[in-house]
Amino acid sequence: MDPAHWKVYTNELKEDLEKLEGFLRLKAEPVALWNERQARDKQAKSPKCEESGLVGLWQVMMSLGVTPRITMEDAQSMSFYRKRDDTSPLPQYLFSCSKHGMTHNDLLKAMETLSNGRVVGRFFEFYPQRRVDIRYWLAGWIKRGVVPLATLNYQKPVRGITEEEKLSFPKDWHHHMVYAVSYDGIHLANPISKMKAEHFKNRIESESVVLIPRTEVLGRLQNDLDYEQLKSVPEWRQMNVLGQIEVVEREAERFNNLRIPCGMQHIAIPSSMIGGITLFAHKDTENHRAIISSEEVFLKI
Repeated sequence: MDPAHWKVYTNELKEDLEKLEGFLRLKAEPVALWNERQARDKQAKSPKCEESGLVGLWQVMMSLGVTPRITMEDAQSMSFYRKRDDTSPLPQYLFSCSKHGMTHNDLLKAMETLSNGRVVGRFFEFYPQRRVDIRYWLAGWIKRGVVPLATLNYQKPVRGITEEEKLSFPKDWHHHMVYAVSYDGIHLANPISKMKAEHFKNRIESESVVLIPRTEVLGRLQNDLDYEQLKSVPEWRQMNVLGQIEVVEREAERFNNLRIPCGMQHIAIPSSMIGGITLFAHKDTENHRAIISSEEVFLKI
């Protein structure tokens, strides 16, 4: 074997050994910010809000021992919190769905406001796919006392999920604080749950898309709708959103009053959300410096 191939072989062997060692450590003892009892207690004390990003930020601050300087009610009225416009015509409704929720930039700005600058973070993007074992990557940060807040897309198909399980999941994009990692899964808050590592990684490795059910499209169709925005914005034109709407409309007309399942159950539109993990730590600490200086996670080639 030539020296170049030998170096590659030894590096791969070293990575495999490190993974095995990490797996054995996690099997012996999970890496955790909270134990199960603490997690359920803190979840019960978390303020109620439909925006998972705000709840996640509150839980991150709880983990870091920081008290928010404003209330949840005040936070919901600020610019980093965007709701769907349920009463608007279809084009405007779709644009509001596209921007609904809190992006990673919103999370970082909101944390600066909520913590009065005492907590800072950095976002690590996981789309396209990354070459990393997510359990050991998370465990390494949690062991230091860094708090991860993950952004997952629950609309992305995942193998091995039952229809009953799907009913308990959030509808689309959702933020979870990660409070522990064990050999058999990732432990999440809001709600308290455990997810297989491969399912978790699959959901953070999602393109920026949100699916709108056909019933929500059909219920907003009118004769005088202005679709100019859908045709003029490059991302929307590239995804042919207007064409998808026309297909749904034609199918509804063709199969109206017939018990025949239509082909398109939803349309896909661009989303402002990006799959990944935001790491938080106290400002001007060793953990803060470690987050800022850390390399991006390598792309899977």
